[in-house]
This record gives sequence, structure tokens and C-alpha cells, in this order.
Amino acid sequence: PLMEMKASKDFYNKLDVAILSAKTIESTADTGVVEVRWDVGAVWPNPWESRVLLTGTSLLNVRDDKDNNIITLLKQVDKLDGNKPSDIVGSLTSQLSPRFWDVYHIGMSPSAERDPRLTNLSPSQLSTSRGNKGLLSSYTLSHLPPRLVTEPSLVDTNGRFGRTAQALPNHGFTTAIKTMGPNKEEFVPVSPIEVSISKVDGQDGSLIKWTVPVPPEFASKAVLPLPVIEEGEDDEEDNTSNDDALATSSANTPSKTSSPYSSRGPNTPAPEDPQSLKCNYSLRPPRLVATLSYAGNPQDEEVTELRRQLYQQVVENDGFKPKLDPETKRPVFFFWMNDAKACFTRAGGLGMAVYEWRADWAKTNEIGIELEC
Repeated sequence: PLMEMKASKDFYNKLDVAILSAKTIESTADTGVVEVRWDVGAVWPNPWESRVLLTGTSLLNVRDDKDNNIITLLKQVDKLDGNKPSDIVGSLTSQLSPRFWDVYHIGMSPSAERDPRLTNLSPSQLSTSRGNKGLLSSYTLSHLPPRLVTEPSLVDTNGRFGRTAQALPNHGFTTAIKTMGPNKEEFVPVSPIEVSISKVDGQDGSLIKWTVPVPPEFASKAVLPLPVIEEGEDDEEDNTSNDDALATSSANTPSKTSSPYSSRGPNTPAPEDPQSLKCNYSLRPPRLVATLSYAGNPQDEEVTELRRQLYQQVVENDGFKPKLDPETKRPVFFFWMNDAKACFTRAGGLGMAVYEWRADWAKTNEIGIELEC
């Protein structure tokens, strides 16, 4: 497989493989079976340079020669996520056609790498949900495979009119991307950006969390950088350690440059600074979700009514079981910003976000609810 991968690099403009996890399935004295989860990202050599993403697993049968300290690969079986685990042609061709909005905004960024959504669900993927989508239901049911994601979050007390959730916060970025001049950098746009808003028990305000899939080009690095979140002057004197710096970055007070809010008019009261700024990487588990198309933004007033309609269709009418938040015990809703792209560089990580204009009639964004799977 490694020789074939090396040969394929002569065809693709770019090719990257990220190993996300590995677990032992079977183990004996000298042999074992290991399941490895991976993402493969490539740039197809067509005029618009389509970005394709394949996700799946490999079962590796290995033999451990302890006397010579050698591990020998006996057998490898690769499977793509979805109902057709060996249909690599179908998985590729569905991603090669130019997307309308990528072409419309071709001067803003390259083609985006899309987080995969599997809509042709098998009975095994619906076995625990106990639901059945009705003929008149207007939502889309999708299964999402596991992905490595970065998750900046904060506690916001400015409410709906603060519009904090509409843009990635400053403390989620780990680098800056040069897009002009002789030293301009190549970058990978990914989409969508997911936003979730939930209540914080015992506190004023809402917890806003952004979830951004990490492309294989960056996820293949051995060590992933975290943003440096500056703390207030008083906290800097007392804080002498940075535990878990490779896993999570956090602060209770924002820096002078960490506010995600835009400038306001002279007669508008200044918004309160966000609190509990955090950012971490995690391996997102597989998900079953139902979504409705929407043209607006995460904190529009209309979102509340659409959430209610979605819950009524999915849970009350069609019998699906919603996944509950472990702390609040409420259904988990989210918002997909398909009109936004998070941009990563190979060395530095998340360095830019692009927000595109899209016509309201297209309804390209989505409101979703997570279901038991």
C-alpha cells in the first residue's frame, strides 16, 4: 500500500494521509488485529483543483517477532465509510464536479474540502434510533463519520444581539496566513463550520462552541499547535503552569485582542467581554443528525421556531430518539455555516476564515439536531 501511495503522488497535485486513531481488536501471544482510522485528502488535477476527502478504516493483521523486535504486516483490509466500503470510484466522482458557490467566489479562496455526510443510510446505522423518516418530512438525515476537529469555545453574556456566534473567535486561530506578495502561503479551506449554543448551569450567558474539521494536510502533523490565550495581568502573576498545553488551551479572562465582537456605533453600549475562553482538539465520534435548510445566521430569531419544527418532525412525528446533552439533559441542536470556510496551512494550522455572500433563496446553511446512533 505504501508503494502505491507513493506512485499516486505523481498523479495528484497534493496527497496527504492522517492517522487519527488505532485500537487493538484481537490479540494473541504473537499475532494481533489492529483497526486504524484514517483520513486521505487530495487535490485532483482538474482546472478547478477539486479537493477530495476519503475517510475510513484499515484492519491490520500483524505478527510480533519479539526476539528480533520486528512487527510484520500479514494482511491489510481497507474500508471506506458508508454503505459501499470498496466503492472508491463512486466516493471520488461525487466530489469532482465544480460546486456553484466555489466557482462564484473563485477569487476568494480555493475549492473547499467538505466534511463528508452519508445520506444513504443502512439499517445498521439506524438500528438504535428506532425512527423512520416519513414521506412528507422535509429534513435531511445524515450519518457523519469520526473526524478530528478543533473546538474553540467561550461563555457569552451579550445574548442574541451580540452576534458572537456568527464568526470564529480570535482565540481559535493558531497562525496568520499571508495571501498576497512573494511569500504568500498555500492553504486548505474546509467547510462547514459548526456552531452550538447552550445554557450554562448556574451562570448568566450561553456557552458558544465552534467545531471545525481538521484537514488531513494539517492533521498529519505529529504535534498540533494550540492558540496562545493571554490572561489578565493579575492572573499572569499567579499562573505559573500550563498543564495539558498540547491538548487544551484555556483562560478565564480574555486578552485585549481576544474579543470576537465587531466595532459598534458611538451610541451603542459596549458589549461585555466573553469569558472562559478555551480551545482543544478532539476526535469527534460518529453522529446521526437531521437538518433543515436555512438562509440566515446562528443567532437569528427564526432559528428558535425552526428548531421547534425540526424537533416535531424528527422526534414527535417520525419517532427518532434525540441525543441529550450530558449536563443539561436537553436535545443537542447545532447550526452548520456552509457559507463559511475555515482555512488551514500545513505548518501553522487554522489561520483565516472566509465568509461568503450567498443568496437567501439558496438556503445554504442548516439547522440540525443530533440523534442517538
